[in-house]
Amino acid sequence: MKARIIKSVLRNKHKAWLASINNEHVRELAAENTIVTGGCIASMLLKERVNDYDLYFRTREAAIAIATYYVDQFKKN
Repeated sequence: MKARIIKSVLRNKHKAWLASINNEHVRELAAENTIVTGGCIASMLLKERVNDYDLYFRTREAAIAIATYYVDQFKKN
């Protein structure tokens, strides 16, 4: 897969994940402070099946806010 296609796929996956976050503040933190990386890029370059997409957080604040958001979502369900 070509680099521009990989970037497009990653951008679309990231946007879809952001759209799933109901809390506007957390969504903004996630948009500004996450990086998609990991084995998915190598898999796409090698034309292999992607197992998952790894997100890394640029700041501790973002990581805590996003983790808290998902814990709260889990507790609701």
